[in-house]
Amino acid sequence: MAELLGITDHRPIVAIAPVLGLAAYCVTHVLAARIIRGRSPYPALAVGALAGLVATVVITVVACRRDAVSMLDTLALVGLNTIASLAFAFGYFNFVNLTVASLRIRILEELADAGGRLPRADLLDRYGTTSVADLRLQRLVGGGHLVERNGRLHTGRLQFLLIARIFDGLRWLIFGPAYAAALRRPPQPPPNTTTNTAP
Repeated sequence: MAELLGITDHRPIVAIAPVLGLAAYCVTHVLAARIIRGRSPYPALAVGALAGLVATVVITVVACRRDAVSMLDTLALVGLNTIASLAFAFGYFNFVNLTVASLRIRILEELADAGGRLPRADLLDRYGTTSVADLRLQRLVGGGHLVERNGRLHTGRLQFLLIARIFDGLRWLIFGPAYAAALRRPPQPPPNTTTNTAP
């Protein structure tokens, strides 16, 4: 392919390999989502991420071999492009997950399914603070991330907890330990501003 296009220097192809991998991720995700039927979007995302990573590695290795790059440099470039591909995949995953998990988008979908009109009381009943918390707890229990025993909730699968710890580490790294610690503190009640008006 490169010879047909008259490309003799394959370094630009190595540089854009993660972008091509991201394109493969997007296309594979769309195709997998049409093949894998179900309520969860994550299996199709996982298939797309794997396809994008494989495409990135293959393109990098082939381009390096065409330029007769040493094995050590090839491994270094493959490692670098793998990290870049994972970063692109993480960004794409969060973009898609935002459309799945966003409460505002869910409310708009509810309105659309109801023909564009829905009583405010019904929305508050479905998406009030208590109902949203109950719904999320039910989903966590249903997905095995929480386990209910004797009326108490216990930790189940650790995927979400692991992801939360990764984000905690990123916050600590980017914003500093003080900011990360402040986010983990429980919210403080508002100060009592009532004044004593008794004579």
